[in-house]
Amino acid sequence: MGFIAEIHVAHDELVLAPTIGHHPEVTIRYEYEVETAETMTYFVSVFTDEYEHLKATMEADPTISDPACIATFETRAIYRVRVETDRHLVPERCAEQGLFVFTITSGDGGWDARVHFPNRETLAAFREYCRERGMTFRVNQLYESSASDDGTYFLTEQQHEILSMAYYAGYYDIPRGVTQDDLAEQLDITDSAVSQRLRRAVAELIGATLDDERTPDEYR
Repeated sequence: MGFIAEIHVAHDELVLAPTIGHHPEVTIRYEYEVETAETMTYFVSVFTDEYEHLKATMEADPTISDPACIATFETRAIYRVRVETDRHLVPERCAEQGLFVFTITSGDGGWDARVHFPNRETLAAFREYCRERGMTFRVNQLYESSASDDGTYFLTEQQHEILSMAYYAGYYDIPRGVTQDDLAEQLDITDSAVSQRLRRAVAELIGATLDDERTPDEYR
């Protein structure tokens, strides 16, 4: 049955790590990759209102080349990039050991991934794989992969903090009791950071509601 782990990996040479470091307010989501004999190409979704500024940073990012915006929608843009680093987000180890990667999203100067592991030995092996390559590795959350009916959801401490503040301050009231600017001032962060944190927290709740309800791993 296994379990689901929320993991974080970081390294200066990880794909798009320099871009993530320059734009912490922007969310980048890995979609898929295409490998040929000569190159590895990633497709990523980018959530921001400042595509031109981001484009300049991506063009200077040494981990990728030839960044191209191939589609733009109301809330995101799809970019195609050629990978110029050997530290990939989804290494061959995932397929070899039967890992299933649900999502990979930028965060905290690196990448946050939601991964299904068949057992703890596989998690330990993957952690060692990352550390052998000089990558920072940590586990933020562990969930049992079996469904639960107790209505429990799992948020990071940061997500719980901002959702609680927003809810009790009236951000979700009609009309709103506070604005994003008000929340940003209270937390001493930017308005964009508030928007990103709220989006990620709400997405976690929606995903948990639509997919399954999870119980905490007693050994996390």
